[in-house]
Amino acid sequence: MFIEELYFYYISLKTEFVDVDTYREWLNKAFLAYNNKEDLLLELQFCTDNTEKTIEEMQVYICNSLNLIDYHAVMKMIISELKEQYKNKTILYQITKKLYNIWTLFPENISSEKPFIMLNSIDDPWSWNDKEQVEQITEKLINYYN
Repeated sequence: MFIEELYFYYISLKTEFVDVDTYREWLNKAFLAYNNKEDLLLELQFCTDNTEKTIEEMQVYICNSLNLIDYHAVMKMIISELKEQYKNKTILYQITKKLYNIWTLFPENISSEKPFIMLNSIDDPWSWNDKEQVEQITEKLINYYN
């Protein structure tokens, strides 16, 4: 599950879907949970004040592990975070824009499958000012794995 969590935080930091403090909290817990990944975690710890450097370090590791990632597990983490953020509907526009950006970071063969493809169009109804449709699509995504 380590690579999936790392990928989740990689795409979340890159798109600002989660804040740096949330990432740091995970990183501290990861030291206890994944002691066999101590070298990488130390590298990430050293650059926590530099988000771009953190993302670069993650990307190097992830590029060598793309075929090992359970992308549905990553999507479940995205949905879990989305559920929390969706409680504040005043930021729905920003959330859906970030979800689209997340979609662009999935490998092409994954991004064209459900539920990943839903991220591609989740913000489309904003172009015709249809907040209700955005909410419907968002709720459908939230409930995808139920």
